Amino acid sequence: MKSYLLVSKESIETQAREGVRGTARGERQLLRSTALRFGGAERAAEALQQLGLRSATLPGARPAVSQSSDKTDKADKKQGRARGHVVTAQATPIPGPVQELTGVENGSYRYMPLIGATMAHFYSEQAERSARGELEGDFEFVPDVVPLSFPGPVAGQTGPRNRGMASLSEREWPAECGVSLAHAQGIRGAGVMLGILDTGVDADHPEHASKVIQFRYVSLFPNSPHTPARDIRGFDPSGHGTHVSGIAAGVHHGVAPEVDLYVASVIESETIRTSLGRVAAGMDWLLHQFSRPENATRPAVVNMSLGFPVQCPAGISEADYRLNLRALQSMIRRLLDSNVLPVVAAGNSGPNTVGYPAGFPEALAIGAVDFDRRVASFSASGAVGKRSVPDVMGYGVNIYSSTERRCNNQAFYERMSGTSMAAPYVAGIAALYRCRAPDLTASEVRDLILGSAVKLPRSSVHRTGKGLAVYR
Repeated sequence: MKSYLLVSKESIETQAREGVRGTARGERQLLRSTALRFGGAERAAEALQQLGLRSATLPGARPAVSQSSDKTDKADKKQGRARGHVVTAQATPIPGPVQELTGVENGSYRYMPLIGATMAHFYSEQAERSARGELEGDFEFVPDVVPLSFPGPVAGQTGPRNRGMASLSEREWPAECGVSLAHAQGIRGAGVMLGILDTGVDADHPEHASKVIQFRYVSLFPNSPHTPARDIRGFDPSGHGTHVSGIAAGVHHGVAPEVDLYVASVIESETIRTSLGRVAAGMDWLLHQFSRPENATRPAVVNMSLGFPVQCPAGISEADYRLNLRALQSMIRRLLDSNVLPVVAAGNSGPNTVGYPAGFPEALAIGAVDFDRRVASFSASGAVGKRSVPDVMGYGVNIYSSTERRCNNQAFYERMSGTSMAAPYVAGIAALYRCRAPDLTASEVRDLILGSAVKLPRSSVHRTGKGLAVYR
């Protein structure tokens, strides 16, 4: 079984084209944004359906459960009693790695119109060959083989847990960052939509319980009709996504506490990994939420603390690695073209290292400094051609935010460090600017953040972009 993201060759190389707003393809309707139209993108889904693949948006049949007949059970029990033996249940075999449930169809697919792509999973080589023969001339078959992960909290940089509602009497963002000034002016993020792709969010943590958080769990196999994505009450087995959400939008400690949160759980809590397919499904869901009639003219920001490894992983060809990068870049473009500002963590691998999507010019890449403006030793920086990474810095050392709760509902707050913490700080700053001036485009807000940044001392080791992102 193989999974591919089918992306139009035209779309993967170029910007989205302008089209008529409000068509049946579900473009986002914004007064000052590019209306998206992906010429022929839906042809991949139509062809896959004709080839016998099943749509992931339709529920699949439940897998059959093997059972012995009543007659066999009674005979076994009777034979056991006759021999004087104790009848015991047969041992259940230890399962192997998690595998996708399959049916009798040739495969499954998920059409994602707002990012102009289709995710396909083929259950046989014949189905894949047929699809390639039909579509390979116009579509890139991007193998979903390169693992993505988030730059997790830095070892040795976390602080002790604090129990209770919120042990800090007030937000500890320094006065120079302008957060307290914005709040005093009534600028707290109201009217702005903030999307987060991460491990999830604990919707019942005191930092978030007063909000109605739109939440989607994207399953391990997002294009399978047997394990569909679910819109449910937000949860987070890791605590990472809850910490990120608290920094950007927490009621007690967040930079922009009045934004509306849209969280997609796309990263596994144990492996801290995800896949191109899960990120694509989460991103498409976010754009669908942002495209709802009541949201069509509202400004939006998306925070992503995830990325591809800096170098091509062992066992994966350089060609497949590069193709995955191009596909991810095309999805980041879709956000920017939809007037959504993408904010991404630069990574925690230190100087002279640049990962992706931070290396893409469409992304606003964020490095980390402490509250004294000192660049964190772990903060990734470097150059990709003429592009310098990061674009701007955010507070990312010993940042206090929400994590999880005990079974008795006792809440935890922790200090964590990483560019995963700096990114939501900047996403919150972006939300404040979009709240103050909702008519600005995503590109204009990006320029505003870069133009208003506080200059940092030149470092012989680290690149710091335009400086520290602040609200002015």
